[in-house]
Amino acid sequence: MPLTVDLDTYSSQPSFENPSLQRHSKYYFNDDLVIFKVENSLFRVHKHYLIKESEVFQSMFSCPPDTAGPEGCTEDKPIVLPEVKVQEFEALLDVFYERGYCDKEPRIGLPSTWFSRGDASKLDADEKAHLRERLQGLLSVADRFGFEEIKGLAIKALEKDSLVKLGPVDKIILAHQFDVSDWLRPAYTKLCQRSKPLSTTEAGKLGAETAALIAQAREMYRDSEAFAETKSPYNLMPAFDFSPAVARIGLDREADTAISAIFFPETKPSHSVDESGVDSKDIALVIQQTGCSRAKAVRVLRESSGDLINAIMAASD
Repeated sequence: MPLTVDLDTYSSQPSFENPSLQRHSKYYFNDDLVIFKVENSLFRVHKHYLIKESEVFQSMFSCPPDTAGPEGCTEDKPIVLPEVKVQEFEALLDVFYERGYCDKEPRIGLPSTWFSRGDASKLDADEKAHLRERLQGLLSVADRFGFEEIKGLAIKALEKDSLVKLGPVDKIILAHQFDVSDWLRPAYTKLCQRSKPLSTTEAGKLGAETAALIAQAREMYRDSEAFAETKSPYNLMPAFDFSPAVARIGLDREADTAISAIFFPETKPSHSVDESGVDSKDIALVIQQTGCSRAKAVRVLRESSGDLINAIMAASD
């Protein structure tokens, strides 16, 4: 069980002045309880976590009160958080008060109370659906109020297939809602390469513009020479030249080219890394396949003299 301390039992100020004593810079809390109204529920919580984790709340609590007095001190005058749902605020407070010390896989720092059996790997379908709702609520409230560390925790959890399964359409929607740009390119690529086009339901969720762009990327990808070769019954290339691994690399490169052209036409390589003599498409493909940094992708491509398979294997180590 996580250790909790009821700060109500401690005064935020000493009862006497002693010049020989000084307040600890990290663990002397000038903390008060504050009351929030979220939908039709009242929450009374400590300021400490909110101020520590969020510049939005730092600014909120640093503003002087108006002539009517400060908000959040009494139930008849709470601080109202509009457009925030009870489930979202509960998820945020659960992380603050209940996550304890365990940040190892597969729970990665989520509150132990979110796992009724104490084991994240044994969640059934209903429990995974409930966990997904909680994580999306946590992502929403963290993004809204600038809780960057908590947002990172929610993103990391949502990326774990062992906890939650998000399809590419879901990831695109959440990425646009909550500014998770790293999800966009891989999700677009999956939709570009999969055999089935977008369904009517998926297109409706994504919106007409995004659905049309994905259709363009799919058409561009399927018009590529690499894609045509995989479908041709007359491909007589030797097995060592046209192995599944080589074919996959060619297809991934064409998909990345299509996605870049349609969704990221202004994307330019970073100038902090010398990429002279290295194909930018190969760099993008190594990053896509391994998740490594751009600098590492450039390095392994140079060390492998441009051999993509060897570069990908080196970047995976």
